[in-house]
Amino acid sequence: MFDWLRQLLLSAKARRELLEVLEHQAQAAKEQLNESLLLAHTATHPETKVTRLEFAKSKFAELQTIAAEHPRIRLTNEQEVDAAIKLLEEEFAQAGYYAMAEARRRQSVSAHVNLSQEAEKLLAINRERR
Repeated sequence: MFDWLRQLLLSAKARRELLEVLEHQAQAAKEQLNESLLLAHTATHPETKVTRLEFAKSKFAELQTIAAEHPRIRLTNEQEVDAAIKLLEEEFAQAGYYAMAEARRRQSVSAHVNLSQEAEKLLAINRERR
């Protein structure tokens, strides 16, 4: 008889639990964003600066998505964070950090692809057998 009421209460409880999960997710993303922006600003290695800024940008996008989907969660300083990210991007581009980080990444990738002389010999033997 009161099945509709039970369904309504269960639905409200599920929404409340979902909102709590999203609030925790937003809080964690905010902390990671702030920490990453600080590290991007204070780190001494270009690769660290760039990777921390990229991570901060992903966390900022995550927060924006959460806030767009759930009006109860709001970003109160969205323009300031966006401006800080753009300022760091400009600074890193002018300093050549993106190019340095990319060169370092390519160097790291090529180092993993190089084969030992013994491995190259084994590959050559296998090619000859075919």
